[in-house]
Amino acid sequence: MRKPHGFGKHFAAGGEIHLMRTGRISNRAGVSFSLAVAGAMAGLIQMRLLGFQFGGTEMVTEARTLAEHGVFANPYAIAKTGLTAANPPLYPLFLALLIRLSPQYFVVLGVIGNIAANAVAAACLPQISRVFYDDDMPGVVAGVLWLAAMQLTPGWDTGDTVAGLSLFCLFTAWSIGRKGAAGLGALAGVAGGLLCLTNISSAMVSLPWVACLVARRSADRQASKVARRQAALFGCALFAAFLLVVAPWVLRNRQQLGAPVLRTGLGIALYSSNNDCAESSLVDTWWTGCFQAHHPNTSLSEARLLGAMGEVAYDRLRMEDAKRWAAANPARFRRLTAERIRDFWFPTPDHPFPHQRAYTAYAVWLATVLGIAGLILMIRERRPVVVFVLIVGLIYPLIYYVTVSDVRYRYPILWLSLLPAGYFICAIGIGAINAGWLRRRARGD
Repeated sequence: MRKPHGFGKHFAAGGEIHLMRTGRISNRAGVSFSLAVAGAMAGLIQMRLLGFQFGGTEMVTEARTLAEHGVFANPYAIAKTGLTAANPPLYPLFLALLIRLSPQYFVVLGVIGNIAANAVAAACLPQISRVFYDDDMPGVVAGVLWLAAMQLTPGWDTGDTVAGLSLFCLFTAWSIGRKGAAGLGALAGVAGGLLCLTNISSAMVSLPWVACLVARRSADRQASKVARRQAALFGCALFAAFLLVVAPWVLRNRQQLGAPVLRTGLGIALYSSNNDCAESSLVDTWWTGCFQAHHPNTSLSEARLLGAMGEVAYDRLRMEDAKRWAAANPARFRRLTAERIRDFWFPTPDHPFPHQRAYTAYAVWLATVLGIAGLILMIRERRPVVVFVLIVGLIYPLIYYVTVSDVRYRYPILWLSLLPAGYFICAIGIGAINAGWLRRRARGD
């Protein structure tokens, strides 16, 4: 068995069963560049022919207030509700900078940024594949699948989160074994903290990834004691820097909103998702008018109540209302939860633009099915990275199982289905090639 090296030394080593080895691609930069160009072209085609949604989201509304008045406030379109922590701060700040830079063309600039983020995500997949498998080809296949599944969502942070997590994964895998563990760990922690301030849920991917990296490195019997201590130091420095980056936002929220939180809105999300008229998905709940009646972005009475009570108190009130409803309607709550579990992994393809295009939904379906097959193969091969994939697959979607479903919630971890899917496809391909070679050999060709 070939000993893994480079990035792959952290995770690629498997057990005794090895069904595939396609090898490393000689021109790695060229492959990643080609995927990036293909991603950019696909994004431009989507922008020109299929369109996108930008205005109307809470992040865009908050960004307009930030650009005009310099405060994080008024995220809801229907009324001014005051200071807010309804969204993590960095993506509204990014949009506000675009608005200040070019009020007339900030939409175009935002879309270009989204296209660039999707292209970066595509380019990173072969590199991450080398970390996972010491093999580039599964990532190339995953990159092709990503081109079919990706969407333009410039009104949300989705594209930036996917690209940021991909780069974070690569940087930490590269830096954990290097000299200067404290400095590199701190730098990675800053990056992780900034990701968290872009999308809070990213921490449920970035922190388990680092924990698995450190654990894998620390448990490596071939590594020296110094190397194991350096891995532990890297992890500690990363976590400390992560906390230091997010702390100012938490302290701001404590001072201005009365609670040391990273964000508010969970109670609002649960309340607007679990009530007598709610459906499983955001789109279906919107079509019935139920969402508009329960969410402060569309209900004037709810927005006024939020403004009068304050965001934290209102969010707690709606959290308790949602809990009471779930306790009083257990059968309906279970049905909604089951449907949302289905929707997370197999998004509904019949929702019209801008919520979902059918072909992207089917691409996500394909990634889910092939990703499960690849995950089973990884378990059979005893790939250590399977622990990380399973942990994230279990914890990340939990909140999305009890709130209205929307396809954009899947995208930050879609790459963790795409890579196992690529792994499975490559295994099938190598198996077919080997079977053909054995048949030819048996015939004496």
